[in-house]
Amino acid sequence: MVKGRAQAIPPIVIVTWTQTVAALAWVAFFAVSGHPFTWSPAAWPAVLASPLLVAGMATLIARASARGDISIVGPVYALSPIFTIVPDAILSGTLPTPVGWVGLALAVAGTATLSRGGDGAMSLRALLARRDVIDALGAAVLLGFLAAVDRWGALMLGPPSYLVCSHGATALLTAIIALVTTPRGLADSTSPANLATVVGHGVLGVTGTAMQTSALTMAPAAYVNAIRRLSALIAVVLGRALFREADLGRRLAAAALACAGAACLLLAR
Repeated sequence: MVKGRAQAIPPIVIVTWTQTVAALAWVAFFAVSGHPFTWSPAAWPAVLASPLLVAGMATLIARASARGDISIVGPVYALSPIFTIVPDAILSGTLPTPVGWVGLALAVAGTATLSRGGDGAMSLRALLARRDVIDALGAAVLLGFLAAVDRWGALMLGPPSYLVCSHGATALLTAIIALVTTPRGLADSTSPANLATVVGHGVLGVTGTAMQTSALTMAPAAYVNAIRRLSALIAVVLGRALFREADLGRRLAAAALACAGAACLLLAR
């Protein structure tokens, strides 16, 4: 959760604000740049599916993080590129190349290992018995589908037109959910401290989402999703530099594995 000075902001409210800010930013882009807005009736399924996937994913990952250990939730969530392959093949007719399959395996293995706690080992049966793991796995599946849907929509409309529709639809859906489930949280988010936090988060997210969606029009969704998860590499460097975190050898080995996967993904195109 993002916190202001006094009140914690519910995850669905954070999603509402960030998506609203992103939609308004793209409206401003069209107004200032004169870029033509494009639309196709075939894009309706993507525009409608995207907010449902975002809302479900945000709810599950927030619940997983609140319930459990982030050192377990993180690696499970990092498996999302695996769940992108089949929907991307169905929607966009794209499958990884042989080098791409290798890159995906290395990237997923490295990113998952990167987040794992040092005490580490847990049987698969024990892992799947945890509620936080089930929630994180559900979030990973939804993120995998979301990447495929976003690629499909962006290929049909172009990134700017798809993003203004997707962000707008997601903002509307999550605002309705927030009004029904947590009206107090929505009201609290309008305090100056909280509003500055969520608007700032939204502004920062616009650029990242734009780059990711543009990348989705150039490469299979599984590749983009896997490389996106490599942002965890920054945490290794910062954790060691700022907080002197232990277990550096294992973390660096995992980071090297993930980087090798990213290199394979780049070479696969």
